[in-house]
Amino acid sequence: MKFYSESSVFNFNWDQVAISFWQRYPNPFAKHVLSEDVVARKVVDKELHTTRLLRKTNKMTNLVKRFSRGENFTYIVEESIVDPIRKLITTYTRNIAMQNIVSVEEKVVYKQDPQNNNLVVCERKAWISSPLRFGASDIVCSFVHQRFKKNATKATSGFLYVLEHMFSPNNQSQFTNIPGQMYMSKEMMTEGARKATEYAMKIKPLIPKS
Repeated sequence: MKFYSESSVFNFNWDQVAISFWQRYPNPFAKHVLSEDVVARKVVDKELHTTRLLRKTNKMTNLVKRFSRGENFTYIVEESIVDPIRKLITTYTRNIAMQNIVSVEEKVVYKQDPQNNNLVVCERKAWISSPLRFGASDIVCSFVHQRFKKNATKATSGFLYVLEHMFSPNNQSQFTNIPGQMYMSKEMMTEGARKATEYAMKIKPLIPKS
């Protein structure tokens, strides 16, 4: 198993981060995210609980391809809890495809900086494991760990990009016509919705990690 942990600070208040959280895609740093679909949403004790299905590109090593069907994309489940009272956003994410090769579970917490109400601290943790044997597990986990680090950096940069375009005093645009963003065709969105329905039947609640 491989473990990843990092934290960053957003120079925006929590309300701005909470609003932008739902506008993270598309952005120029997330071209590997092909589509997103809301599977379920409800309010529990004044908290907003949402389950989403993300479809992402899936670059693999030759070793991983030997154990897969050669698909160039994968599906990710994201469960989020938005607590406006405590000013806290918590997400639990995992892959639901290719778990026979590798499992990636991620927890991200966005919380108001206790020392400065105008800042938000983002804490990201991830656990990467593989059921493969005879040394293949270590190779796969190492590869995915390195790729996860790069994607985590892109995720932070992409979120900051969205925040700046929505709330920066020097940019009053409404986050439209962003250079480099990837537009999804009607066919892609329809296919994503169909896949979301299929995978919704397979999704089980994530077990929160400490």
